[in-house]
Amino acid sequence: MSNQSTTSSQLFALLEGTWEGEGRGGYPTVNSFDYHETLIFMRRDEKTLAYDQRTQKRYDGQTEYLVSHWENGFIRILDNDELELVNTQSNGRGEVLVGTIETLDSLLRIHFVSKVLTNDSRVVSSARTFELEGETMRYEMEMQTTEVNRLTHHLKITLHPIK
Repeated sequence: MSNQSTTSSQLFALLEGTWEGEGRGGYPTVNSFDYHETLIFMRRDEKTLAYDQRTQKRYDGQTEYLVSHWENGFIRILDNDELELVNTQSNGRGEVLVGTIETLDSLLRIHFVSKVLTNDSRVVSSARTFELEGETMRYEMEMQTTEVNRLTHHLKITLHPIK
């Protein structure tokens, strides 16, 4: 994968709007679950994109989705052309992640790695990857906790824009 220049305008134009999808989550210390997510990206200025992420989950064996997770944050283009994702979550955790943009033909990959985690002593590190290809967004999250001593898969979802 080559590291080609993608401007903030191009990046934000691709992300901007409302995305919805279904995914699967799990972790060695929790029961597996299906989840539904709505992810809204809103442009604030040339270098800042706000987002709102709302998630409902359904544990294996359940028939109804229950409100699970809500986070708000910003993706910023930094002066060194890296990205910064800053968020606060409904469980009290805050994160600052730094990232890079990679492009290959029609695929755009944004990979974030945690720099600062606050208000949750269980989480040691986290990583998030967004892949955009046409009208499909794939999102994955990994985390390392005090009980699982390496970055380990937690979430995977495919989302599509709502028109």
